[in-house]
Amino acid sequence: MKIRIIGPVGSGKTTLAHYLGRTMNLPVTSLDDINWERQDSGDRHRTIAERHVLLDRLLQQDDWVVEGVQFRDGQSLFEAADKIYVIDIPYWQNVYYIVKRYIKSLISDGPKQYKQLCIFLEWQKKWRKHDCDEINKLLKFYHTKVTVIKNLRCLTKNKN
Repeated sequence: MKIRIIGPVGSGKTTLAHYLGRTMNLPVTSLDDINWERQDSGDRHRTIAERHVLLDRLLQQDDWVVEGVQFRDGQSLFEAADKIYVIDIPYWQNVYYIVKRYIKSLISDGPKQYKQLCIFLEWQKKWRKHDCDEINKLLKFYHTKVTVIKNLRCLTKNKN
């Protein structure tokens, strides 16, 4: 089974991906890990060639769950996916999740990238104003595989 999850920053993509990975015994990959090489000195943005090598390797696998906001580089993932989940939760809920993640990262000294509240809120706005329309146009080609999720809790309420 190959599953692609897309939605705005902070919408629950990673939560859903790990839930599906755990319950269906599928490997989970974040497109952030394809796009960025995490280093102690700071994250390095991978080149297009590096990203394509990693994407090609991923596409050769029989099973996967891939989550991420990115869609321009990884269109082949939509084509290869058996199922595509689009997370489209209400704006207020998305902002709540972003702020909650930000506060948790401050309290627990979490990942640096989660400490960028203003940037994440801007990305979320950009998603709703521009990216969402582009993605909807792209996904028309795969409409038989697409499920839009308006409420993540109903899918993951038995996470334990």
